[in-house]
Amino acid sequence: MNSEVLPELSSLLEQLKSDVLVMEKLGDSIMHELEMAEEEVCSAWLAYYNKAMEFCGSSASDIKTKQAGARVGAPVDPNAVVHGCTDVWVDEMRYRMAVAFLSSVWEKCSSELSKLFLSMKDAECNRRNRIKELLIKATQRQERLWLGLPGVVTPILKDLIEWPMERKIVEDDVQSSIRARAQSIQRDETEHKKADDSTVKAAGLTGVNMKDGNFELSSPLVSDLMSRAKVIEKRGTGLMSTWKVTLAIVTEDSFLQLFDLPSSCKLHPGSAPEVAFQNLIPPVIVPSLEGIKGGIKIPSAKTWFDNLAPTESFVLSNCTVSIKDVTAKDPNTFELIEALSGKMMARTRKMQFRAVTREEAVDFVEALKKSK
Repeated sequence: MNSEVLPELSSLLEQLKSDVLVMEKLGDSIMHELEMAEEEVCSAWLAYYNKAMEFCGSSASDIKTKQAGARVGAPVDPNAVVHGCTDVWVDEMRYRMAVAFLSSVWEKCSSELSKLFLSMKDAECNRRNRIKELLIKATQRQERLWLGLPGVVTPILKDLIEWPMERKIVEDDVQSSIRARAQSIQRDETEHKKADDSTVKAAGLTGVNMKDGNFELSSPLVSDLMSRAKVIEKRGTGLMSTWKVTLAIVTEDSFLQLFDLPSSCKLHPGSAPEVAFQNLIPPVIVPSLEGIKGGIKIPSAKTWFDNLAPTESFVLSNCTVSIKDVTAKDPNTFELIEALSGKMMARTRKMQFRAVTREEAVDFVEALKKSK
């Protein structure tokens, strides 16, 4: 008995502990990922709501003043990412993408949880079958040793052999245990909730039911706050500056937002803006059973938005734009000059742009002038 059955039972126990540890770790990782995604939506909504309320009801002149003041006192660095940008579209875009990120995380986490439950059922089926084999083996050994007690051994052996091990029965048993535990957790959470917790209390969401969800927002490129989007080339004024493909977006709040495309992106000027924007969005990676076992580290939810922040922003009300003459060497090129407010003296920032054709360049220049 000690050499045949007990080692097997000990091995099963250790395997069970290991499986439970992995499953708990995966479950905790999935819950953490979902919580982080929800936090991103909440913070993005709050920023968007506050910015919208700041501009809501303001006159056109007040809005222009707020936009022009976005750079006051900021250090003049032509290559620096602009901070303190007051373009509402940027906040709206981030909120839309945060909702899209949460939706994708929910979908993928649901898939991983389904796989987790299936693996739990498989593990329990295998464990019970192995225990049944070991108990039969132990009972048969006992029968050989205790032939003088057939009246006791025979019913036990018969019950063990007839012990139902059909997969559906085991799965129903496991599902029942999971459901009972989930109901217990739900009751505990309900006891700690206040009576009015059924409504969301975030800014601008008074009276919204928490249970209303599972919705998706349209692309930021179809927002009413955006007037034009185009994939063009840009170049700074430095001696070593080269042409780079960028996604240029003109917003209704008189901003030009530039998004540098990742190095892995093979797009060229004139490509569809929707395709370029999709290249700014990294794949959504959620914890998985294989990843937990392999020790694969899941990137933070915050890094998912790295490429969705404008590389550079221009306040068009502070800018002058000029296009090269049709007889020039490169008639598809136009230049944007922005007046910056420095600490000591006024400065300017220049950026050159190049479209595929002269007609596209003229059209984009008109869009810039119209948005000023």
